[in-house]
Amino acid sequence: MAVRQVLQNKAIKELASVPAKSILRAVSSTRWLRDPNNLPKLKTINAANAEMDRLRNVGLTASFEKIRLLTTSEFFGDSGEFYVITTIVDGSGRLAEYKTQYFQGIKKGDFLPLGEGGLLVGFIERPRWFVDIHMVVMESDSDVRAVGKAIEEARKESKLDELLEMLKKAPVFDPLIITKVTAGIEVFLVLLSKILRENGDDHVATIHDFYLKHQAFGAGRHPAQGLQRFQDVEVAYRIELTEL
Repeated sequence: MAVRQVLQNKAIKELASVPAKSILRAVSSTRWLRDPNNLPKLKTINAANAEMDRLRNVGLTASFEKIRLLTTSEFFGDSGEFYVITTIVDGSGRLAEYKTQYFQGIKKGDFLPLGEGGLLVGFIERPRWFVDIHMVVMESDSDVRAVGKAIEEARKESKLDELLEMLKKAPVFDPLIITKVTAGIEVFLVLLSKILRENGDDHVATIHDFYLKHQAFGAGRHPAQGLQRFQDVEVAYRIELTEL
């Protein structure tokens, strides 16, 4: 089954604009599921899930098309040095992490030099159930080695690895477990930003997206046109499904 055909499915297209967490809350509520008034919505959710099941062998990629800085906090001069940390988790409990190079000499209003094809920041093979993507933009004033240590410390403090292990062992789609894991990812990133700030770096923005399998994992450009603002950046990024 071609990815392009699946993305044109009526049910998937209908769910694309619905907040994923709203769908998650609905299907985790016994009362909602038993309400006959919700039957049309439930049929749409089930139809989208069944259509996605026809995709047997796909990979998910996330990439930035554009990142525009709206600030620089350099005290001396008018430019700064920036980097991006990306964390992607899916329902299999796998964690894909990526840290970009340092982009130097960036002034307020500049676009980061990502190249014509954009910047690939993550790949998940055969994603399951959902995908949670966080991209944290930081301005650097610290030693490059401090970033790796900060990530390790934040993972330990947030007990992220324990949560991912719990997700790996989940036999079926469980909204409660997914909610607990995504909340743990939020804690991890808050701790990471805090540690990096304590090391001298400045938090610029956090870009966050969460999509369910029923929504084709958010495949497409975000936003569809132009740029979207997150704190002190404007960005455009793309999630793609490709046949393996």
